[in-house]
Amino acid sequence: MTEDRKAKRAVRARMAQTGEKYTEARRALGGDGGGGAGALRPVVLGDASDPIGWFTDQGYNVILLAEDEARMLGQPRVEPEHLLLAAARAGNVERLLAAWNIRASAIHAAVVQLGGFGTEFVSGRLPRSTAAESVLRQAITAAHERGIRSPSSEHVLLGLQEEDVAITVLRDLGLTDVTEAVDASYPIERPPVPQDVVGRYAVAARSRTAPRPGPIPPVFERFTEEAHRAIEAGIASARTFDSAYVATVHLLQGLLEGEVGVVAGVLARRAKSRQTASRHAPKAPADRPSRATGIFTDDARRLVAEQVLTVGHRLGHSSLSTGHLFLAVLESPDEETLKTLQTLPDAEQIVIEVRDALPGNEHP
Repeated sequence: MTEDRKAKRAVRARMAQTGEKYTEARRALGGDGGGGAGALRPVVLGDASDPIGWFTDQGYNVILLAEDEARMLGQPRVEPEHLLLAAARAGNVERLLAAWNIRASAIHAAVVQLGGFGTEFVSGRLPRSTAAESVLRQAITAAHERGIRSPSSEHVLLGLQEEDVAITVLRDLGLTDVTEAVDASYPIERPPVPQDVVGRYAVAARSRTAPRPGPIPPVFERFTEEAHRAIEAGIASARTFDSAYVATVHLLQGLLEGEVGVVAGVLARRAKSRQTASRHAPKAPADRPSRATGIFTDDARRLVAEQVLTVGHRLGHSSLSTGHLFLAVLESPDEETLKTLQTLPDAEQIVIEVRDALPGNEHP
């Protein structure tokens, strides 16, 4: 501990003299500020197929959500720009970028402009590219250099600095120095993690299971504004019924109670169906803690991020409406969702009218 304090003081003294950043000053002093901690080497993730064990819950959510970002953009694998988009959705990076007036929607638009929108559709897990894997290794190393054992979303942002598309997007949006921005929001307050500690944690990280909570609720640009509102209404429904997670049945409830969109237009002609559905209270899963939250269950996330894309792809639609969400719910209903559907006196006719109301299917 004494050596660590000496190293930190030496680095800080050089920073004051030269104006260098912490990592620059540490490296200039021989990699350890004179304290003998040893220069960090890039972390090897080992044989694990997913670096779950290294990251905080927030960092892990970024990794998972990046798959959804790639899928929504019609790409068959996760690239660094998808990690950037995922990190910008919520948490530390969202707040950091907000200080620069940068939003995820602007990043999405810039990625699309650079040719990021493809035509492929892939369900299930998406592989990460070599470049994306490199970003995660750099994120782990960046965290360790800052004295943090488990990297979070801001370290993913640091890991993106050598990736052309991600950095081009950020620079075009006004952020020219990622390291400076991260250090300003999350100042370095401790010496690097010693290499022997990194080694021990690498062994433990391989046996860690996926952290809780699960993925943050995805909100994507391919959804219409009405579909966004329906998803938000589904989250509100989960809170109303004190459900720990937003389940598929809550999303259905949000669709049935919406005031705008394809489903709302169909139900507006069927006041009895709307009234009956609104009286049905979804049952919260018994095996979950009783606390309202905005986190999706695995099935609900898969519905929003994969199954609705299947519907859109099958119909040849690039924009996803409440109608697409409704049809996706119907294709894999769980027990509670079926109970809600059974309260509708004319469910079959509603389905037909929703399909007919989708783009390209409208009757004159």
